Amino acid sequence: MRVSFIGILVKDIEEAQSHFIEVFGLKPWDWGIVEMPGVKAVMFPLGGCSIELLQPTVGPDAPVGGDLARRLEKYGEGVCRLGLWVDNLDREIKRLKEKGFPIVDTGAYGKIGEEMGARMAFIHPKATHGVLIELNQEK
Repeated sequence: MRVSFIGILVKDIEEAQSHFIEVFGLKPWDWGIVEMPGVKAVMFPLGGCSIELLQPTVGPDAPVGGDLARRLEKYGEGVCRLGLWVDNLDREIKRLKEKGFPIVDTGAYGKIGEEMGARMAFIHPKATHGVLIELNQEK
């Protein structure tokens, strides 16, 4: 496994994006801020991985994005996701389920996932010390 991205939850994605550009000199991916169901996201390539900024666009009760809104409300801004590249997603899902890890979704999400050409699965943060782990496999 290797790191795909680190996800940071923010209140205002435009402000956060400007901060990462100004302070760190990072350039976002070509499409900039992308709206996906329940969330806005922007990715900054950084070496062999990326930094992803996430802003919920829905309330805490929404079925998609509500988990991010609840987390932002409860804990504030900060690291909330860790993406890991895996060689074989199906094998990893099976291995982790056998060990009792809750896999909460195996869907593909929005333009960023499509552009990266990745399949994704998620391990619930209750099983990973509060961080949502996203497993990614290149197609």
